Parts: sequence; structure tokens; C-alpha cells
Amino acid sequence: MKTFGTLATAVIFTCAFSTGCDKVMAQASFPINEDPSSRQALSAMGGHASIGPTTAGVNAGSPTRCASSSTQFAEARIGTVTDEDGGRWSAPAATHQGDTGVDLFNDCTGKGINPDYVAQLETVVVNPDGVEVTALIHADNYFELYVNGAFVCRDPIAFTPFNSTACRFKATYPMTIGLRAVDWEEHLGVGMEYARYNVGDGGVVASFSDGTRTDESWKAEAFYLAPLDSTACLKFGPAGERDSSACPIKPACANSRNVNACKAVHFAEPEDWATPGFNDRNWPSATVYTRKQFGPKAAYTELEDEFGAAKFLWSRNIKIDNVVLLRKTVAAP
Repeated sequence: MKTFGTLATAVIFTCAFSTGCDKVMAQASFPINEDPSSRQALSAMGGHASIGPTTAGVNAGSPTRCASSSTQFAEARIGTVTDEDGGRWSAPAATHQGDTGVDLFNDCTGKGINPDYVAQLETVVVNPDGVEVTALIHADNYFELYVNGAFVCRDPIAFTPFNSTACRFKATYPMTIGLRAVDWEEHLGVGMEYARYNVGDGGVVASFSDGTRTDESWKAEAFYLAPLDSTACLKFGPAGERDSSACPIKPACANSRNVNACKAVHFAEPEDWATPGFNDRNWPSATVYTRKQFGPKAAYTELEDEFGAAKFLWSRNIKIDNVVLLRKTVAAP
């Protein structure tokens, strides 16, 4: 069994606090010509805007190649962008350097479905007097699982090919489950992937052995939003809730000629977001997406029965929102 500390003590992020990030080339330095009222609204809600991509990065603790050349592989790298106030942000996200989960489906460094995953699981002890729960998780592209404020496991493949993962933990009820999910990118800092400057989509689905499933009862908030032609499309609720659903999912800047004009918006992730005491009352409900919208790959479809009634979740914008924190408090099994 493995025992981990609280979220505040267990999280060790790469890039944001790494000297390796000093080697990252800064993105193009352009003025962020926004309507003053839009900039003021963003600032008032704790948001920070950056512009243009960075051109380097460090590996995100993910494979640098696949054993099979037939898979669609993209290495997950983390860059650093600077906002208009001089703040530095990991793009798309810093990653926890704790243990990965066990392969449920992995056709990159594995052979696809792993029939022996149960025997390979180790229990992460969050609460010694708790109950054991096994989680099955499939994310587009990356996830980290937290329970009652403690880190449990992370996705072994941060980008592609798509995979699914199993983790086991021991915790008490009421149980707060947190999923930190990232839609990865290759054009670091502007939320796009592949040579054609594709605006990708995210999504996560999870099933737990105590009967918990991802569904509309979860809460979800976005913390990194890109690409944007302008931050004016962002809307904010009375308590600061973010809504990018009015933003174009294919902005004009989303091509090689205009990419230096692409904007990104960053919000700091609360250190205690996955703890039972965190107040998520003002977070929006997670948005449920259809099978067609999510577009599940073999890592889900070949194990669909195992995921059961779990639903595909993300925030309000499956295209523009790239880092999403999701929470659910479970009263009992």
C-alpha cells in the first residue's frame, strides 16, 4: 500500500517551478489590444491574458515514443508563456510527478487491453480507516485523480495515443473526488494541436467501484482557455464563473499565418480545490456531452461495459477550455 499526503504537500509541478523552463523561448511580445472594458472584466475575475505561442518546452513525464509505429503518437510537452503583467504560466499545464495509474488500455507502450490490471493495482491509502475503491478513467487527453485532498494517480500518457487507466485508493465517506483534466496541445500557449493548427476537444469519463459515475451532478470549472481572437467573448457569472460558450471554436487566429495573434486566458488553480473543505458552490455544473460530441476511441469503446453508465464530461466549452477541474462529493457508496 502507498500513503500520500494532502494535496498541498503532495503536489510537485513541473515547468512552473522548474529551472528547465528558463530554457523555454518566450512567445512573441505583442500588445494585447483589447477593449478596455474586456480587460478590466477579465482582471476583476482573476484572469490573465497572454498572446502567441512559445516555441519550446519540457517533457510532461509522458512517453517520448511508442513501441508501435502504427499508433498516432504526439509527445506531451510543457511550455511557459508570459502574460501581459509579466506572470509566467505553464502551457497547457504543469503536471504532478506522482505515480501513474495501471494501464487499462494502452497501445503505445502496451499491447492494448491489459487483462491483468486488477492484479497490478496497488492501493493508495488516503484514509487508513476508509474503504477500497477502484477507479477506471479515460481522458482526452490527460487526467490526475485526487481523493479527499490527496493525490492518487495520474495518466501515464498525457497526449496521444488515447489510453485508459485504473487506480485504487482507500478513503472515507463523505468522499470528495477531484479530476484535473487537460486537453493537450502541440502549439504551446495557444491551445492547438497538429500541423494544421487544429482546435482540439477535451473530455473525461470515469467509473468507480462504489457506484460513483461521472454525470451532471459533478461540478466543473475552466482554468486555461485558448485559442481566442479576443477575450471579449468570455462571460462571467456574479461569482466569477467562467463561460466561453460564446467564443468561436475556430477563431481567425487558428492558422499558421495568424497564430501570433492568438490569445489565451489563464486562471490560477486553487491549491485546496480537491479538498473536502473547498467551497465549490459557485462552480458551474459539469456539462454532459453525447457520444458523438466526445468521439470515444478504442481505449473506451473496447471497455465500454466496464465504464457502464458513466457520462462524458467537460466544462461549458469542449473546444476552447483546455484545463478543467472537476469535483464530486459522494456521501456514501
